Amino acid sequence: MSDVPVASNAASDGAAPYLWCSDCRAPMRAQYYVVNDRPLCAKCRPPYARRIERTDGRGAMWRVGLQGGLVALIGAAVLAAAISIFPPTRLFIVTPIGYLIGKRMMTALDGYSARRYQYLAVSLTYLCFLTGFAIPAGLEERAARERRADNRARMQGTMATQADALRDELARLNPPRADDIEPTGDESEAATPPAVAPTTEMATPVGPGPGLALVMLLLLPFVASLQFGMTGSAVGFAALGYGLYQAWTRTDGQGLHLRLSGPFRVGQGPIPAR
Repeated sequence: MSDVPVASNAASDGAAPYLWCSDCRAPMRAQYYVVNDRPLCAKCRPPYARRIERTDGRGAMWRVGLQGGLVALIGAAVLAAAISIFPPTRLFIVTPIGYLIGKRMMTALDGYSARRYQYLAVSLTYLCFLTGFAIPAGLEERAARERRADNRARMQGTMATQADALRDELARLNPPRADDIEPTGDESEAATPPAVAPTTEMATPVGPGPGLALVMLLLLPFVASLQFGMTGSAVGFAALGYGLYQAWTRTDGQGLHLRLSGPFRVGQGPIPAR
């Protein structure tokens, strides 16, 4: 701060030098601390030390990521439920999810963030979107497979019943003749041709390969928005992008980097008394 007087020295009248605290403006005559080239008294130091510890201390990344992950988990459940009930509501949910994840992480950081936490917030937000979209899609695909299996079984049963009825009707209309009577004993064994093992053809795999399936899974939130047409897709893409943008901006530390050092004796250290 340019308007903070850093020191005062009344050497001419025999007074000891002192510094002004840049936060509370208290005079410091014995020792001082330095935060980003600003003098700081012992009473104003703990909040800065706490903010640095919460951001750069041991386990800080896990602690902040866990709190953001809990919000992302709740958001994924809400998003999945909303899509299952009424799919268009996703357009109004994705943006608040990104905002809340970033806000919760910034609160856990005590307002002092770093670039790695922005990457983490965006990753958690997109993972939330991916999970929220994948659960309804998986449930719908499972229901569709069961429905197709039931239809195939019903059709096969109907066709088998019709074939049996037709065979019985033909048997009544055409009674067996003497020549058609099945031979017995050795004649039957001689007349019976050897059984030929049925040949099975390799089924051609249908559908995308594993690489394309993985790409489609990762892009599922955007792919799923295509079902609403051109206008709906554009709105869906904008909502997803703005949700990720909210997660990024809510955890933006605006380039602030705190450097705390000390204590130093007044008249020594990086800030000279004048």
